[in-house]
Parts: sequence; structure tokens; C-alpha cells
Amino acid sequence: MMSNENKIPDFATLQEAREFWEKHSLVDFSKDLEVAKEVKFKRKGKLVVSIALGKEDENLLHQLAKKKGVKYSDLITLWVKEHLRES
Repeated sequence: MMSNENKIPDFATLQEAREFWEKHSLVDFSKDLEVAKEVKFKRKGKLVVSIALGKEDENLLHQLAKKKGVKYSDLITLWVKEHLRES
């Protein structure tokens, strides 16, 4: 029987998982793993787009987002939603 030391812990956050796996190898936990019988991928229902901005526009976007205290991607999303509601 394996000790609790050799069990994959339940992680509360992605950061905890990242820190754990930086120090451990999956090979050490091979007895804890099961073969997947079926794998399903679900689409999250979100559209992901990429846009090409020049360096100057990118810098302005980052500055404005920082000034507003939000991530630049959230600021872009907000602008798109506002524009869609106005249309």
C-alpha cells in the first residue's frame, strides 16, 4: 500500500498545482493514474480572436488598461460589448 506522501494532492488553486508539479514527476505517481476510457472536449462558448496592433497602439492599450486597473484583454472585451449594445 502506498503512503499518503505518494498520492496526488487535491489542489485548491492552479498556482498550488504548478508549484507541486515543478518539484515532482508524474512518473512517481503512475500507480495513482487511470487510463481514460473516453475523452470529451467541451467548447466554452466563447469566441477568441486575435488582433494585430502596432507597437504604439499596444503600448497605449496597456497604459490605459493599467490606468483603469484592468487587464488589457478585459478592456477590449468591454469596448466590444459596449459597441455591440450601441449598434
